[in-house]
Amino acid sequence: QSHATMTLKENIPSRSNNLVTPAKTRLKDIQTKTNEEYDEFNKKWESKSIVRSGVKEEITKQVIRKKFSKQRHLLLKEAIHTEYLDSLFPSLLEKFKPQTVVYNGGIAKVKEWKISCYLEVMQGGIPCTDPNLELLDLFGDVLSTCNDLFVSWYRQQHGGKTFIRQNPNFQVKRLMTFITRYTPAPGEQALLKHVDGAGKVDGSVVVALPIDRWSASEEENSFDGHGGGLTFWDGKDASGKPQELHYDTRSGDVAFIDRAVWHQADPITKGTRWALVIFYSVLPEPKP
Repeated sequence: QSHATMTLKENIPSRSNNLVTPAKTRLKDIQTKTNEEYDEFNKKWESKSIVRSGVKEEITKQVIRKKFSKQRHLLLKEAIHTEYLDSLFPSLLEKFKPQTVVYNGGIAKVKEWKISCYLEVMQGGIPCTDPNLELLDLFGDVLSTCNDLFVSWYRQQHGGKTFIRQNPNFQVKRLMTFITRYTPAPGEQALLKHVDGAGKVDGSVVVALPIDRWSASEEENSFDGHGGGLTFWDGKDASGKPQELHYDTRSGDVAFIDRAVWHQADPITKGTRWALVIFYSVLPEPKP
């Protein structure tokens, strides 16, 4: 990290505190690779970040531009290497088990949500009591990377505010982590206009995952040209009118969303679309 004294507070249970799990364990279930390909892949990712170079510098530049338009979100294209996300996908398909959640009053007008699998849940078992620890382990490196990037973005987005000045070594805690698979089926196409956690989270990260090329052909599962992406209602244009901003997201794109920013996962009419979502709480640094 750029701030050596910064600490990151991980969620419970303790299994989720494993910040680094060797890539080799993540690939053991992929039967299409030879031993030589395993070794070559592992050597590459042991010595190389899963984040493309220059991402943190880009965060700094882009946040400055966003602030001029009073915007409190940011989307970075291909921030995480797509090849690394590809390596996780066969195991994701094997371990992904959607969990049905009933929301009081609904979320984005949906009362029964059944297309997400929860890796981490809020204290008290909200929204479910049985997080998928196998997927949590599989995505350990991605979650650690998102922690680091979220801290960099939040520091830039809120730089100069009293909280940051008083807590230069603030902590972040993942409140909830889940993977969602959108399909064209009724009730599964989108998550329409909403704010994350009913405005009770300090910020969110959304990572676009690969198109599924493993359970069927890419042509069959691709949603390209059939919707998808993210829309934000955030900031104002030159005339002072609220802006509606659409992003056509693809694998490795990372979105940072500030507290209570309206947005939606846009509907798809073909294929499947996968996304990893993390809700964060930002905490003061521990007192001596």
